[in-house]
Amino acid sequence: MKLDKNLYKELEEIYDRDPSNKIISNAISNVGIREASLNKNVINKHNFIFSNEVKTNDVTDQKKTGRCWMFAGLNMIRMKIAENLNMENFELSESYLYFFDNMEKTNRFLQRIIDTKDLDIKDRRVEDVLFSEPNDGGYFEFFYYLIKKYGIVPKTAMGELFNSQNSFYMFYTLERALKKIAVDIRKSDDKKEIEDLRKKGLSYAYNIFTKSIGKPVEKFDFKYYDKDHKYHIEKDMTPKLFFEKYVGDFFDNKVKLLNDPRHPYNRVLVDTMSKNAVDLEDLKGINIDMDTMSKIAQKSIKDGETMWFACDVDINEDRESGILDENLFNLKDTFINYEDMTKAERIDARFSTACHAMNLTGFDKRGKKINYWKIENSWGDENGHDGYFSMTDEWFRENTFEIIVDKKYLTQKVLKAMDKKEIVYDEFDPMYRMLKNIR
Repeated sequence: MKLDKNLYKELEEIYDRDPSNKIISNAISNVGIREASLNKNVINKHNFIFSNEVKTNDVTDQKKTGRCWMFAGLNMIRMKIAENLNMENFELSESYLYFFDNMEKTNRFLQRIIDTKDLDIKDRRVEDVLFSEPNDGGYFEFFYYLIKKYGIVPKTAMGELFNSQNSFYMFYTLERALKKIAVDIRKSDDKKEIEDLRKKGLSYAYNIFTKSIGKPVEKFDFKYYDKDHKYHIEKDMTPKLFFEKYVGDFFDNKVKLLNDPRHPYNRVLVDTMSKNAVDLEDLKGINIDMDTMSKIAQKSIKDGETMWFACDVDINEDRESGILDENLFNLKDTFINYEDMTKAERIDARFSTACHAMNLTGFDKRGKKINYWKIENSWGDENGHDGYFSMTDEWFRENTFEIIVDKKYLTQKVLKAMDKKEIVYDEFDPMYRMLKNIR
């Protein structure tokens, strides 16, 4: 079909048949699509009162970075540390892990350049590598790898700098340096020269990240006041010692539950491509239906444990009020009554993206029905309800793709999935491509 005057005339006549289009057009012209479509009555239904919730600290703030996955991971444990130490509030250092994550990702990028150097520059695998330069997105497994290898430190031992909170130009500078290294590696057939180029790239990265994020602390005195204003100090702590003492095996029994309706439920799905380090194991999760995921999440919250979860936060979300609700915007009334896609169709169409990680911390239940879920976000206390968000159960089911939960809450039916043959994602599967964007 070719666009011509007759077709445009036909489209115009269809548009003019509905007199409400002029009214809606005026509203959009004055306040924009989002505000003109926002349903304030839906916002008012969220009262931020929950029948079951886990006690949490003041919200954290990832600023202008994609470190949500890291913040959400640290937020799972910081309240338990605070309670053990009788502290009112406590935060762990994101900058400390951020430095090492970026160094590991740089090494991983360079390794992938080396592994694909003999492929044609237009090969799809080479294109994937070159478009996957180090960035600050990630997964729970990235976080778990980092804390086990490097330990953790309190935020008082290594705080934030400008570029740890505003990362764009830091990565832009790094990309310019690494892409030249990548070009030179592809030109060389000398193994020693290639390894020298890798070290040169790592040296560039170390220089950039040390100046932008800070040199990681190696030893520190842990000082704090408890709720009774009593002073405490633990001298000569190291990141690994701090981790072993205050975290220990807390994360060791955690498992990932996925919801990918394109594949059979109660089967393990494997992502071989998503890594922040060359020696990170493949990412594995048990694919389950959303009814089961909801029941498991409720068990965890009732037992006092929050959960890391990844979702498509850009759909039907109002940051100011902190509402995630499928009925938040009347876009069908504003424009045309288009048909909705299923969750599986949205994945295949590359429309739905797991772009953000947060913590599930509570829920409101009346009888057998969940009305709302409480979320601890990492966008600071000026967004939402003092930084906390409210999510309908419908939104949870439509837009959540994975949660991290303790293995003890799984049913025998879910556990048996580990005994079945694993399903490995293709390296260009839309789910893998989609989950590269958790920021």
